[in-house]
Amino acid sequence: MKQPDLPSRRRLHQQYQLRAEPERLPLPPSSLVTLVPPPMLPPPPHALPRQTHPPPRAARARSTGSLGEGAAAAVGPDETLGAAAAAAAPARGSEQASRDLPAAAMAEVRKFTKRLSKPGTAAELRQSVSEAVRGSVVLEKTKVVEPLDYENVITQRKTQIYSDPLRDLLMFPMEDISISVISRQRRTVQSTVPEDGEKRAQSLFVKECIKTYSTDWHVVNYKYEDFSGDFRMLPCKSLRPEKIPNHVFEIDEDCEKDEDSSSLCSQKGGVIKQGWLHKANVNSTITVTMKVFKRRYFYLTQLPDGSYILNSYKDEKNSKESKGCIYLDACIDVVQCPKMRRHAFELKMLDKYSHYLAAETEQEMEEWLITLKKIIQINTDSLVQEKKETVEAAQDDETSSQGKAENIMASLERSMHPELMKYGRETEQLNKLSRGDGRQNLFSFDSEVQRLDFSGIEPDIKPFEEKCNKRFLVNCRDLTFNILGQVGDNAKGPPTNVEPFFINLALFDVKNNCKISADFHVDLNPASVREMLWSPSTQLASDGNSRGSSPESFIHGIAESQLRYIRQGIFSVTNPHPEIFLVARIEKVLQGNITHCAEPYVKNSDPAKTAQKVHRTAKQVCSRLGQYRMPFAWAARPIFKDIQGSLDLDGRFSPLYKQDSSKLSNEDILKLLSEYKKPEKTKLQIIPGQLNITVECVPVDLSNCITSSYVPLKPFEKNCQNITVEVEEFVPEMTKYCYPFTVYKNHLYVYPLQLKYDSQKTFAKARNIAVCVEFRDSDESDASAVKCIYGKPAGPVFTTNAYAVVSHHNQNPEFYDEIKIELPIHLHQKHHLLFTFYHVSCEINTKGTTKKQDTVETPGTCAL
Repeated sequence: MKQPDLPSRRRLHQQYQLRAEPERLPLPPSSLVTLVPPPMLPPPPHALPRQTHPPPRAARARSTGSLGEGAAAAVGPDETLGAAAAAAAPARGSEQASRDLPAAAMAEVRKFTKRLSKPGTAAELRQSVSEAVRGSVVLEKTKVVEPLDYENVITQRKTQIYSDPLRDLLMFPMEDISISVISRQRRTVQSTVPEDGEKRAQSLFVKECIKTYSTDWHVVNYKYEDFSGDFRMLPCKSLRPEKIPNHVFEIDEDCEKDEDSSSLCSQKGGVIKQGWLHKANVNSTITVTMKVFKRRYFYLTQLPDGSYILNSYKDEKNSKESKGCIYLDACIDVVQCPKMRRHAFELKMLDKYSHYLAAETEQEMEEWLITLKKIIQINTDSLVQEKKETVEAAQDDETSSQGKAENIMASLERSMHPELMKYGRETEQLNKLSRGDGRQNLFSFDSEVQRLDFSGIEPDIKPFEEKCNKRFLVNCRDLTFNILGQVGDNAKGPPTNVEPFFINLALFDVKNNCKISADFHVDLNPASVREMLWSPSTQLASDGNSRGSSPESFIHGIAESQLRYIRQGIFSVTNPHPEIFLVARIEKVLQGNITHCAEPYVKNSDPAKTAQKVHRTAKQVCSRLGQYRMPFAWAARPIFKDIQGSLDLDGRFSPLYKQDSSKLSNEDILKLLSEYKKPEKTKLQIIPGQLNITVECVPVDLSNCITSSYVPLKPFEKNCQNITVEVEEFVPEMTKYCYPFTVYKNHLYVYPLQLKYDSQKTFAKARNIAVCVEFRDSDESDASAVKCIYGKPAGPVFTTNAYAVVSHHNQNPEFYDEIKIELPIHLHQKHHLLFTFYHVSCEINTKGTTKKQDTVETPGTCAL
């Protein structure tokens, strides 16, 4: 390439100087390295000069020097190609360039390069500009965007949406749900809600609550529920096989057999028969008649090799560890053994050992016997065939020169020794299980082939039912003391107690230190003793009506006479454990001091004379103070053996302890029960007597039972006398025990605890204080109490008042009574509880008349 002359170089520098002077931007030092010439836009066609020869090659080469690079960047499209070529041409050397350029041009070049290498203020300028812009912009709060109202959007754009072919993606399916009605299933003969309950209810909330207990169930069914689960569970319209057949290769055929035989439900053999049986203890030291049977679930399975095995498990789930196995190859016979146990049979083995099993019914026993006998016959036939094959094989081995090595397991199988057979089979089973450990089926990873089972995630929805906890039946039979005699017209009958006694039963939880059931009142007095309380012709009942002339009333279709003397009660416990006790409190008619009343029963030197004296005194007291009670004795017994709720059916009540007048509250009873198993630490006085109360499991076919609200349960017979009542349970206030109420109950339990009356001076002689509780609906002076309090035995079913026990000569008495009230459906502000306190005079003379005319006086009242 021809070297441009010197004037051309000078023009190049002058042009560069003219173009570089106006743009004196400081650049950072790194620009010397990263500076790249900007893209050259081609000039328009009419501005291009006509060329007859191509441009020199140097014009297309990129300059490597800083000067040439700057010159190339400064050349514009309006320059001639010759000047651009001259600028882009490589210099022959710096010395030659310095000789050719004048001094002024060199000075300008040095000045430009210094400016390029000087640190600039572009970064500072950008930061200052950004701060100014940031300060000028006013920060606005983010506007809360309200979500679209789906219904409004559908309504406003109804036409547009319905004309859209993809409207199904936006809109809910038509007729997506359907409603079905399920009739309410109840245990009671009639509804637990009162007949006019909805009419008497004035609050909307109460009305809706009543509907939940009386109306039928409405179930919402989703039409497209099948599409709401996992994508692998979606319904498929295409004809697709449920499962791809497994390809079994020759090399894996033995392994597949091992896997099949390790499972009880193998495809080749499978379970032939299964069911519950009772298996005897295998301890040989116990005699046949003393063997203990345990209930197990048995699987009779055929293994792939054709043999049969009888495995036992704790329940129906055979995935758990087996509790035992019986190889039927060693079984030679099966016979019945009724002397040992009902429906029992014996499996006789080769080693003169036997397995004893028992079925639950005779039909099941017959089925097992037929099946086992068939298997024994099959084993016998196969054994004969194997012997023949063994003999033939032995003859072949003798004639052949080279014998084949016999398999060890095959030799053990053909062995007649039962121990070797058993050892061989157990070893083979363990080997099969170890070989199958960790093996995976590759086809199970295909989601189209192996679908997951989601049935347990969302169980079927069922209506709420009454939750049945651990229930047991308490049957009160008899209560007798050591003072017995002939009372009234019972001269020819057996001797009975000479005065009436009353029993109050309840459950106490010592572990949680609380009472967990309502009271169950029982009257075991014979008819001759009950007549001592009041005379039907002259005495008025506590409800104000003459007992002889009042017509008999009915409660939920049951006559009151059938409900007065109930002796059986069903208790229920949510959280059973061994520290739950059934406590029986024994009361008698108010007479005086507890110690003075218990002395004839403790010190009984002359039974006949003492019985007459006690009866004469009790008769006088009952005629005056028949409605007032005093504590006399108490006893207790545990209910459960363990936390699983096993009833202690063989348990008995403790001796009858004399009630301490200073320890009447429930807290005191709980403290005494905590020391129940340590009688040496407690010094309690025992009253000779016997309390016969049994605890039993609730029979399945129990009839003539009523709820705690006296509503009859199915099945119930009319005019029945032996009625059983359900005692209300106080469920612990814990989340895991909470359950929705499914029946109507509107009870209020009132517990008078203590009265402090020693500081008053108005009524100084108040010592034998009786508390009367009434439920009233008005504050007027002439208003009467509402007849809604549950009465006690021998009295009306519902009464207007209830009395607590009386402590003799105690101005600060404690109480343990429970007063149960049936609340009305509609409660208003005037409903209240009225507590009236009476001083009861207990003094009598030898003639049986009172020293003072007034038997009962009223020291004061209070309302709640």
